[in-house]
Amino acid sequence: MLRAVIFDMDGVMVDTMDMHFDAATIVLNRAGAKVSREEVSRLDSTRSADGFRRFLKGKSEDDIKKLVAEKYEWLFSRSRGLKPIPGFLEFFFLVKGKYRLAVVSSSVKAFVQHIMSELSITGSFEVLLGGDDISKGKPDPEGYFLAAKKLGVAPAECLVIEDSLYGIMSAKAAGMKVIAVTNTYDRNFLLDADLIVDSLAEIQIARLEALFRA
Repeated sequence: MLRAVIFDMDGVMVDTMDMHFDAATIVLNRAGAKVSREEVSRLDSTRSADGFRRFLKGKSEDDIKKLVAEKYEWLFSRSRGLKPIPGFLEFFFLVKGKYRLAVVSSSVKAFVQHIMSELSITGSFEVLLGGDDISKGKPDPEGYFLAAKKLGVAPAECLVIEDSLYGIMSAKAAGMKVIAVTNTYDRNFLLDADLIVDSLAEIQIARLEALFRA
């Protein structure tokens, strides 16, 4: 039985994935990594710190933390007035009040809270988890397991909304159903999801419930 809907944020609620890739590319190159934006985009939805460690081997954890802070300073300054991705709010209001709601994002918690404020949906989620709330980021299932635990529901009672391969892998490893939306990646990268849609506005309650009867 479906009891909870857990959202990814970047690429699901707001169109910020390109901003993440741009910011990371700038910060990494300033730090001497000499990487292209295409290389950075292959990091998928990993946490910034995890991605930076791959390109900046030998850097101390303090250095990595400073670079992550620099990246988010860039993001905060450019994300004022962000609008939701078309279809998100329609789906959000469809499930709000009917299911328990949570967010599990690779972005740091402060940025998650910032986006919730920008979209005027602060307080709508029982659980908000950022990448700095967990020890292992996506594709590890830790974040989704923790969200289910905090919600007081079984993983098998959760539906996850994702837009990336690593996000799908993370949710499936936690034993959850996944709907993937093609906001960031083509369908070919999302085939492990239980359902793929081009817009969350396509989804109706009956379709959600059907996933849990399959």
